[in-house]
This record gives sequence, structure tokens and C-alpha cells, in this order.
Amino acid sequence: MHKIHKTRYGDLIFAVLLLFGLALIIGRSSSYVTFIKDLIYYIAYPNIATANNIFRSTARFADNIKPMVFLYQENLAYEQKNQELEDKIRNYDIISKEYENLSKLLNLEKIKNTKSIFARIIAREPGEWYQWLIIDKGKNNSLRKELPVLVFNKKKDTLCAMGKIWEVYKSSSKVALITNSVYEFPVEIKDKGINCLSEGFNSNLIKITYILSDADVKPGDEIVVSELSSVFPKDVPVGVIKEVMEEAYVDFKTATAEVYFESNVICDVVILVPHEGA
Repeated sequence: MHKIHKTRYGDLIFAVLLLFGLALIIGRSSSYVTFIKDLIYYIAYPNIATANNIFRSTARFADNIKPMVFLYQENLAYEQKNQELEDKIRNYDIISKEYENLSKLLNLEKIKNTKSIFARIIAREPGEWYQWLIIDKGKNNSLRKELPVLVFNKKKDTLCAMGKIWEVYKSSSKVALITNSVYEFPVEIKDKGINCLSEGFNSNLIKITYILSDADVKPGDEIVVSELSSVFPKDVPVGVIKEVMEEAYVDFKTATAEVYFESNVICDVVILVPHEGA
């Protein structure tokens, strides 16, 4: 009885294995199974031609990337070069303007018995209240207090009064502008011989005082340095009358005048130093 059961189980196992083998044989020849198998092999194990194509494509991609990288680097270099050229052009324009101004200054008619010292403004009072400047020349350049400081006016093509040396240091000096409230000096109305006094009041204007009440003074009249000045040479331009204030019951009237310089834009000045014995 035991042998019969054993034989039946053995026959069943043999039949199952036989069917499984047949299924493998049929599956091996099936077109669907073959397609899937070939596709997996193609993806996992490409043939030599496919591998070569892949490697060639990769190499071509790398070759294409290299010129792109080089081109990007060249563009960066060109941009840097262009920036350097733009900076040089700006510097050239600045130097060209300075050279033009200096050339005009050198060609101006020399004021008798003086020598001209050119100076650069290195600091200016930040507001408009005190009207001071610092220049890069001092005792080392034979400067001293009370020397006149002038500036070149392009419109008039001449030197105009700007201020005077107020304090002197070893290699720099402090300049009080004629618009400073501490500064007064004698002036006159050009071509009219009308003497008066210029007083600063901490703006771009000056006050012209002690004008005789019956004097012929009107807006547009030019103000020049009077021969009574102990600082500036005679007839140096100062500014132009903007407004005349008529005051009743007094012997004098006043006016306001606009000076011939803008303290916030000038860069170079001229100091007049008298020759020894002058």
C-alpha cells in the first residue's frame, strides 16, 4: 500500500517537471519571448557597433562642449578688456580736460611782479555754510597767508577772484572763499569807477555794500577788484550784479552779485606769489 502511494507521487512530480520543460521549450521559440529577451540583451549588452556609436556620440558631445567653454572664457576676457578700455577712455577725457585748462592757464597774460603756482583742491567743506577749501600746496611751495587764489573761468577765458590763503601748513593750505562771511575786500563796478565793498555771506552770492545811493548800478554790471585791494591785483573779475536794493533815507545802497566760480565743481586753482622785492 505504501509503495502504491509512493509511485503515484513520483509519477505526479515527473508529469509536472515534464510540463514545465515543455513550457520552457515552447517559450524559448515564442516570438514575444524572443523579442523581450533580445531587447533586454540589446539594452544591457549592446553589440560592438552600438557601443562604438555610443562612444562616438559621447566624444562628439565632449568636443562640442570644449568650444562652448572656450567661447565663454573668451567672452569674459573681452568683457574685462572692454571695461579696462572704458576706464582708460574716461581717464583720458579727465586728463584731456585738465590739460586743456592748464594750457589756457599757461597761455594767459602774466600778472606783473608775480609767479603762478598751480594747486589741486584735495578737500572742500561738505556743506555750503563755511565756504572753505584745502589745496595741496603749502609752506614747501613758498605759500603764506593772505596770498590771492584765483580760478580759471572758461566763459570769460580769464582768471577770476576765488579767495585767499587763510592758513598754511607744510604741504597744504586752507583757502577762504570770497563768498565766506569772514572775507571782505574792495571792488568796483567795471567801466564806471564806482568803488564799493564785497562781503561774503556763505552762499554762491556776495553782497556789494557801500554803493552811493545815486550811483548808476544795475543788474548785469560786472564787478572787478579795486585798486585799493591789498590781496588781489587790480581789475581781476569777481562777478556780476544780480539785484540792487534801493534803501530810502540812507546814503548808500546794497546789491547782490553772483561770483564767477562754482566751488563744488572746480578742481584746480592758481595762487599768485609776488616776486621777492616786488
